[in-house]
Amino acid sequence: MKRKRIQYNELSEEIYGPKYWTKPRLIITGIILLIFGFLFNFSLEEKLNKWLQVSLGANEACPIVFDKAELSYFLPQVNIKKPIILGACFGQMNNKLPLNEFKISFAGPSFSPPGIKLHVTISEGKTRINLYPSLSPFSQYLDIKESKFDSKIFGAMTETNKSPVEGLLNIEGWLKFSSGTIEDGSLTINSRDFRLPAQNIKGFEMAQIELNRLILNAHFTNKTTMQIDKIEIGQVNMPIELKLKGNLLINPQSFISSQLQLSGTLHLTNYILTNFSFIKLFLPEANSSGTYQMKIMGPLGNLGPPQFK
Repeated sequence: MKRKRIQYNELSEEIYGPKYWTKPRLIITGIILLIFGFLFNFSLEEKLNKWLQVSLGANEACPIVFDKAELSYFLPQVNIKKPIILGACFGQMNNKLPLNEFKISFAGPSFSPPGIKLHVTISEGKTRINLYPSLSPFSQYLDIKESKFDSKIFGAMTETNKSPVEGLLNIEGWLKFSSGTIEDGSLTINSRDFRLPAQNIKGFEMAQIELNRLILNAHFTNKTTMQIDKIEIGQVNMPIELKLKGNLLINPQSFISSQLQLSGTLHLTNYILTNFSFIKLFLPEANSSGTYQMKIMGPLGNLGPPQFK
């Protein structure tokens, strides 16, 4: 199409066209710039750090300290760097459990119960735990998915600061809370590389024992009782085969004081009875079959010695 030729004493029609920077656009752009300026200049992250340091560090039952908390605005997320769970949480004042990272992010809406769902990630070495809490005015749910942790972290819960077991544990489950108390839930833990490390037991040196298999299935029957449907450690042809079941009576004020009640059978091979002869000191003399009835009772933080017959 042939363009109209403009005379020297005429103005282009484009001058009279609609302007791009209209008044509404200028107002909207100004508001956006104001918001960006507020976010980048208002020290929300600093205030968050101070609040978390006071809230987590001042909790006498389970104090947690950390380096700093980083806040992401556009993908809502709080990243707590190098948190340390102090030994008071486990009844071991001289111990601590350092973690690499603790992230809390928005995962979307929750429909059952109605509310919001968060994603909490805890990591340390081979440990990576994925928690999905659903927050609602009515009740709270906690889903545990695709989680695994290195059992070495149990060391912080012992007086010697050394875990009595080793291996990578896989965890799946869910919990329902109401007014801060567990009402319902179930839990599954399994491992394929479970073992007892070399350690000293009551003055006796014990070499490492490979057990490979561990399975734990449990569910809540009421607010104060977790029924342990089965604990299986080892299997046929392994040095040790243990099968237990029972209950964990929950203490809402102090979980580490919850009462464990387990009973079942323990089978020890000739390899164990011959190479770890000191074990016979804890076994009934009248039973030399290698298969024993076993009970474990007491608070989680101070279990009594196993009873055999």
